[in-house]
Amino acid sequence: MRNQTAIFIPELNKRNQSLIPDSERRTQITVPQAGKRSQTTILISEPNKMYCDLLRKAFYVVRTRFQVVASASTTAEILIGIEETRPHVAVVSGNLQDGPLTGIRLLPEIRRINSDTRTLVALEAPEPDLVIEAFRFGADGVFCRNSPFDLLCKSVEAVSQGQIWASNDELRYVLNAFAKSSKQRKMDSNVEGRMTKREAEVVRLAVEGLSNREIGQQLGLTEHTVKNYLFRVFDKLGVSNRVELVLSCLRQEEDVREDIGAEQRNMAPPR
Repeated sequence: MRNQTAIFIPELNKRNQSLIPDSERRTQITVPQAGKRSQTTILISEPNKMYCDLLRKAFYVVRTRFQVVASASTTAEILIGIEETRPHVAVVSGNLQDGPLTGIRLLPEIRRINSDTRTLVALEAPEPDLVIEAFRFGADGVFCRNSPFDLLCKSVEAVSQGQIWASNDELRYVLNAFAKSSKQRKMDSNVEGRMTKREAEVVRLAVEGLSNREIGQQLGLTEHTVKNYLFRVFDKLGVSNRVELVLSCLRQEEDVREDIGAEQRNMAPPR
């Protein structure tokens, strides 16, 4: 069994909700049972509807802990289920009936509909590129489909509590990719506004993968001073280490791309 790491990541912002046309509402939905607040509500998705049924039955065995409130096999069905049931966790298959990787690309839209829903992406195999893309698009965790069911239950519980679910190797993929990227990353203006100018300079270099010593050399600071700056930033952002800071910046980067794309679509002249 792989070692799993659970890391707390605070939600950075709230996204606007969107509506799904009534004509597309086909998702299988179960109304959450009243008086069972201790349950974690789940949306499950599989490209094969038979596998959806099998997964629903598996969760029924542990129904004191979980309640499946919707199941889906397409992107449209997932969005309908998110909008109508607002589950605590959505277990999103990386591949859906719509095609390969459509589940991963759907993650930003899930967050727009209900930012309180946590997302766990189910992958056929923990390939580095897939893991990186899942977290870049906003996943709260990744899960390998050939892992035991009890580990799936643990992963659902972890992300429902605001944690990141990933193995040590999977986290290393993300951190290595982030450090190797040569482009400068733009922090969210609301987040950057909570820092001093010097703190923001330290953070930019930290998320690029530089060590405290290397940051100090570039900014003319001692290693101890850099560490103090980072601790103050961690406290301001509600994170506790560099891993959380990097994953937070991954989400911010995707949010900025979405906002820019939306602005460009709004500015485009009508055809």
